[in-house]
Amino acid sequence: MSRFFIQRIIATLFSLFGATLIAFFASRLAPGDPIRLMMGDQNVSPQVVQRLQAQYGLDQPIPVQYVYFLRNALTGDFGTSYYYIGKPVLQVIAPGALVSLQWESVALVIAVALALIFGTLSAIRHNTWLDNAVMFVALSGISIPSFALATFLIVVFSLKLDLLPVAGLTTPAHYVLPCLTMAAQPAALLARLLRASMLEVINQEFIITARAKGLRETVVIVRHALKNAMLPTLTVLGIIVGRILAGAFLIETVFSIPGIGRIGVQAVIQRDYPVILAITVLLSVVFLLVTFIVDLMYGLLDPRIRYNS
Repeated sequence: MSRFFIQRIIATLFSLFGATLIAFFASRLAPGDPIRLMMGDQNVSPQVVQRLQAQYGLDQPIPVQYVYFLRNALTGDFGTSYYYIGKPVLQVIAPGALVSLQWESVALVIAVALALIFGTLSAIRHNTWLDNAVMFVALSGISIPSFALATFLIVVFSLKLDLLPVAGLTTPAHYVLPCLTMAAQPAALLARLLRASMLEVINQEFIITARAKGLRETVVIVRHALKNAMLPTLTVLGIIVGRILAGAFLIETVFSIPGIGRIGVQAVIQRDYPVILAITVLLSVVFLLVTFIVDLMYGLLDPRIRYNS
């Protein structure tokens, strides 16, 4: 187990290094001058621009800037925002991070719950109308882009039926549309994968033996079949979390949610380098932490797995 932890920590550090490296150089090589954008329509002299570039370290070569960024980031210092002049980056992204954590957690729970329910029912009722209906809906959920689904839900439930609010995240009703939009594709993907795993498991000998012992069908399905069928699904769960983190940029913009995704989109437009890099580091850490937890859960679901093999 100790060897597994060391290997995973090393892999995590290399992945985090790669993510920050790509994000840093991509932001620096993008066209436009952040100092000019910071000044807006103000007519500033070249001397003022040079002074601000020196103040923010933009007069240094890009590799030197990256080294300074890593050194400061290791101490938790991501600098100050270029757009919100003088405001620490962590103060800019902290409120948005809490908002995103709230509604994305709800979306993830909805996605997993729907996948467990419909994936299991579809496998139990294999080749019936229920199975066909669930797989049709799942295929549609995978195929429809998030922005198209968001538009459809807004038009139907907000504009036509006037049942749900569109923008913001102030009441429980505001969670419905963005969470459904976010959960649709992950739930559909997990449901199809879980169904395939369940169909493979329920015909194995240990399931037949459990039924022969007189165990209730619910116990057989939940305790024996579902537990073993979850292993392939668990592999995809880490990818699903990454998709949810990436999808927040689009969905938070569409639904005007003041989360970290919307802050990130605004930072890209404003060329606010420190905010972009801080968001990249934060999302990378969350994703890598989730994949690490998923690897640990393998041992809980299947004790036969040995990480040092």
